[in-house]
Amino acid sequence: MSHRRMSPAQALAVAEHELALGYVSGVFGYKGEMRLFLYNRETSIFGDRGIPVVLVDSDGCRSERHMRTRSGAGKRILSRVDGVRTEADARALVDLEIVIPKALLPTPDEGEYYHHQLIGLPVREESGRAIGVLEEVAEGQDVDTWVVRGPTGENLIPAVRDTIVSVIPDEEIVIVDGWLEGSDAI
Repeated sequence: MSHRRMSPAQALAVAEHELALGYVSGVFGYKGEMRLFLYNRETSIFGDRGIPVVLVDSDGCRSERHMRTRSGAGKRILSRVDGVRTEADARALVDLEIVIPKALLPTPDEGEYYHHQLIGLPVREESGRAIGVLEEVAEGQDVDTWVVRGPTGENLIPAVRDTIVSVIPDEEIVIVDGWLEGSDAI
């Protein structure tokens, strides 16, 4: 799922060592529970006991809290935050961004990467031809698409093994030579 655009103040309030997990999307019931929109709905980071989070409002004000989650009806993810006991308390947190230190993330399996490890990396072909910089990961139902902008404009590259030669986090992404010529590059 794509990230929503944070307010400029929210974006500035998220430190380099932190990651936005999602946001409080609504209130559930009258006892302080909230609905969450998580960018990775499958995350297990909250575990049984929850985790410390930072909630960031649109003005960039930060509030440290402890958050637990549970499944709701359908695809809903519900949450409890320590100290939030009423519907009014929960309503005050709607639209706040949920932020955690990147260090809390589990280590991905080999060949898997977090989006934040890839966005901003230069992309080139095996032969060395620069394609551009990975600026966005558009999540698809079956496959993610990397949005790469560079000298040839915007290119949409499917994140599949047939296209990707190597990924070196914090360094570069290498794709198959000639792939763009046979693709639907924009």
